[in-house]
Amino acid sequence: MAMEKKGKLSRNSVKELTIKDIENIIHRDEGRILEVKKTTGEIVAGMQSGCAFLNTEGGWLFFGITPDSLKINGQDVADRTMQEVAWEMTKISPAIDLSAQYIDIPVSAGKKIIAIWFPAPIGYSAPYTYDGKPFYKVENTTKPMPREMYDERIRLSNPKKFSWEKTPCLEAEIKNISAKSIDNVINSGINKGRIPREAAYLKSRQAKLDHFDLRTGDGLLTNGAIALFGKAPNRIFSQCKVRLARFEGIDMDKFRDQMVCYGNLFEQYDAIISFCQKHMFLAGNMNQKERVDTLTIPFKALREATLNLLVHRTWWSGARTPSVAIYDNRIEFMNPGNFPHGTTVEDFQKHPHSEPINEIISNVFFKSGLMEAWGRGIPDIFGECKAAGLPKPEFEIIPNFVCLTIRFKHPLTPHFDREENGGINGGINGGINGGIKALNENLKQIYLLIYSTPGIKTNQVAEKLTRPLPTVEKQMAILKKMGLIEHRGSRKNGGYYVK
Repeated sequence: MAMEKKGKLSRNSVKELTIKDIENIIHRDEGRILEVKKTTGEIVAGMQSGCAFLNTEGGWLFFGITPDSLKINGQDVADRTMQEVAWEMTKISPAIDLSAQYIDIPVSAGKKIIAIWFPAPIGYSAPYTYDGKPFYKVENTTKPMPREMYDERIRLSNPKKFSWEKTPCLEAEIKNISAKSIDNVINSGINKGRIPREAAYLKSRQAKLDHFDLRTGDGLLTNGAIALFGKAPNRIFSQCKVRLARFEGIDMDKFRDQMVCYGNLFEQYDAIISFCQKHMFLAGNMNQKERVDTLTIPFKALREATLNLLVHRTWWSGARTPSVAIYDNRIEFMNPGNFPHGTTVEDFQKHPHSEPINEIISNVFFKSGLMEAWGRGIPDIFGECKAAGLPKPEFEIIPNFVCLTIRFKHPLTPHFDREENGGINGGINGGINGGIKALNENLKQIYLLIYSTPGIKTNQVAEKLTRPLPTVEKQMAILKKMGLIEHRGSRKNGGYYVK
């Protein structure tokens, strides 16, 4: 049906409509993708709605239909009418290939319906205007586009021209830059072979920032300098932070843990990795952030998702901040921004390439050694999850954000449902029955570790939780007595499992 053409940019692909097609379309009533006018006497209001369609989700504009009753009456169409419609369409800017259809009404000789299809935008395209003014849709109402929204869309349509990271930060001084953060990146980059050794001899913070193109020609610090190496950058940019949360269960009803990191981007990276290591079980040294270890999701996938979140976010809006949310069955990375104009996640999977919206920030992370290669982030996330037997990662584009969801092969924790008597029911495979009292935090940590690592030995539990072995032995004895865990196999080679 004609409505299926809604999301495509091909301006000439809309099929010729029939009265039956029109009846099917208007049966859905006026809304974000439909506007009807009685005659071209309302052409100005109609074209304002058409402009709003171009800036929102696309839609149909019909003349010759009564708005209240949606009755198809048609209207007289002379050469002058067609010229008027064509003239009004030329007032849309930037210029776009629109065409009007004139459909005869069989039961009303000489009467026609005028139909114009306005395609939806793809990605971050510049906003359209009609007669010099931009419009957009709020539900089924056409509204003038606020100046702030218009300016943001202009910036996003050409991020290299309107670069946030290269803009001078007039409030910042060199004392706002962390020398330790810069030195850490330079030393790491030298060790990785991505920064020349001569950079180690740079003395001043100004010279070190210049090495990364983080000052303007007249010596002013850029926004990127503060985001990358600032001390408490959130005092200058409220959006320079990341929200982290571990929720109980599979929705946002109850927090188990939460924090906000207000540091620079490298401090945010460390905070995200540490938070995920805390809440997603890790085998090995939990303080070493660059090694490949066994998390609930592959470490490399976690690292690439974290880098993608921080490096490719948009910055102009102070109200939009990235976030990472861990649930029992998944982890979600919510990133302010969108894919580059005209591209999709499939494009990056099939043909890996680099198209960063923040070129300088991306370059600094690459030189630091945290980013392994240009353009490999998305393919690596998908490849690592596939190799680990995880479900295919999901990207969802929602207004002003891109959400990456990685689902776990096994839940992080069983779901504890407390009954009125304080007992715990549910759990694994329909789970733990009987009037068992709620576990305290120390016992729960052991239980969850055994649940995620079947066959683990007592000394391994003590090592992972950094507790004395005698303490762990007593706590595991309590769990055994409660009927929650059991030992299977020989004393030498066996281990503990959740019952």
